[in-house]
Amino acid sequence: MSKPRYGWWSYAKDMIRRYPELSEEYADLHTMKITPKYSDEPRGTGLRRPLEDVAVRELPTNKQREYEAVRRAIETTEEYANGEERMAVVKLVLWSGSHTLEGAAVKLFRSMRTVAQWHGEFIRLVASYYGLMD
Repeated sequence: MSKPRYGWWSYAKDMIRRYPELSEEYADLHTMKITPKYSDEPRGTGLRRPLEDVAVRELPTNKQREYEAVRRAIETTEEYANGEERMAVVKLVLWSGSHTLEGAAVKLFRSMRTVAQWHGEFIRLVASYYGLMD
């Protein structure tokens, strides 16, 4: 296999591979945890606003940028006429790691060249949204 031409190529692939974890972490930050009150004792004197706490929680800056870049690339890809197939390539090759590009091509009944092109376009799209292709 040849070496990638661009230094950012492997970083963009790693961003895509980390997306399921970042997505889960992002969802955890934006869900409100409710604990019932079991005693008659007062809760304390501090004023808390749990809903506002959820609204202002964010991932660390770099993780947030990575999450947004991949999320925007997913949205863009899903708008294509063959967006579902393109996302299937990403899921099979980068997220689950269960298939190689050749295996994904066989599974989706597409040529290796087409699958490799979709794979590369998605990686470039993520890199573009992250700002690596300036």
